[in-house]
Amino acid sequence: MNRIESKDNQRIKRLKSLDKKKVREQEDLFFIEGRKLLDEAFTSHVKVTEVYVSDTYYQNNMSYVDRLIVKDIFLLKDGILESLSYMANPEGILALGRPLKWDVFDVIKKGSPVLVMDRINDPKNAGTMVRSAEAFGIGCVFALEGCADLYNEKALRASMGSLFRIPYIKATEEIFSILNKAGYAIYGLDANGQDIETVNLDKHCALVIGNESNGLDKNIKKHLTKTLSIPMQGITESLNAACAAGIVMYKISLL
Repeated sequence: MNRIESKDNQRIKRLKSLDKKKVREQEDLFFIEGRKLLDEAFTSHVKVTEVYVSDTYYQNNMSYVDRLIVKDIFLLKDGILESLSYMANPEGILALGRPLKWDVFDVIKKGSPVLVMDRINDPKNAGTMVRSAEAFGIGCVFALEGCADLYNEKALRASMGSLFRIPYIKATEEIFSILNKAGYAIYGLDANGQDIETVNLDKHCALVIGNESNGLDKNIKKHLTKTLSIPMQGITESLNAACAAGIVMYKISLL
């Protein structure tokens, strides 16, 4: 086990740079912080390349750390790891992992319903949608250009490990042509759409959720089979995007 004594260590500087999406994509790495999320990663066969633990964490969890089958494990002087953490109360353990790779055609040929995120900006919303997608049997999550990076720490934590288990693919507008050729109905959520309680739905479908503030992009709407809406009571104008997506995914899961 290698030891790091200073925040000026080159590995620490590299870790700090991974808070930028561009660097994560170049390095093909992402943060995994906390024992629960790390265990989820191992269970889901994520390739974990490095593990970093604080002195205090190692002293209290020596048997756990010593059992980890990871080539590079680093012991950090207390205070260093805390400077890297995104958590309010850091546990003292974080790791780096390789994003899982999925093939769009392998996913689609299974025929399960899929979720398409259109410019979902908030990482917590994006992560929550992935968590709901897994819970309601969605076969894949496609993220169009302009979406928050799901390997952002906030998105990853909001997904509660679901991102390790459900296929996630970054996509362009071309995905709609692929889905259409595969026989998918394409539904978009819109305030002026048809009531989900009365409209006939096909389970072999793609559900498109638009930007939190602006809804579906006008160029996306031309690909839709139907637009759907959720009936609401009171004077509420709209639901949180992740909440709305969860409701419709649940409805689709009952078909």
